[in-house]
Amino acid sequence: MSRLLGRSRAWPLVGVCAALFACKAPAHDAPLAPSAAAVPASASAAAPLAKAKPWFAGGFAGQYEAKQQPVDVKVGAVREWKSDDGTQSSGPGKLTLQIADDGLVDGDSEGALGASHVSGKVEEDTLRAQLSPNDETGLRGVLVASRDGDGFKGSIEASTGDSLRVRQATVELKKQAN
Repeated sequence: MSRLLGRSRAWPLVGVCAALFACKAPAHDAPLAPSAAAVPASASAAAPLAKAKPWFAGGFAGQYEAKQQPVDVKVGAVREWKSDDGTQSSGPGKLTLQIADDGLVDGDSEGALGASHVSGKVEEDTLRAQLSPNDETGLRGVLVASRDGDGFKGSIEASTGDSLRVRQATVELKKQAN
């Protein structure tokens, strides 16, 4: 009887050992199903896949041609608008942008609108950025462009700080090779 009792107390211990440490059960016992702890981690979980870069991530470059933005001069309008002949701050320019995976835009602009720092964001298929002049001679502007293939097409609306010169430019940005 004591031998029988000793053996009956050992059976629960063998089951706990097998479940926790994947120990082998005695040969006369039925095989146990493998526990989650006994399965190698590589077999139970696939390696995470690398997230693909968004279509807009990378470098972009383009050109613009700034032109005088027509301003409707009515009674009460700023008189200087009428005297703007459109020659200043008009002409060609270049944009160079770097767009991060999270859509943040950082870049530079040079040309007719003046040297500027460009900053903004891409959300879905739309690029919105502001041009901040590097000195008081440049124009402050806003660039809004939509996806066009693997690049962007849009426009810049810009003016001097006093809004006496108002310019508009169409822009086409092409993705640059890395």
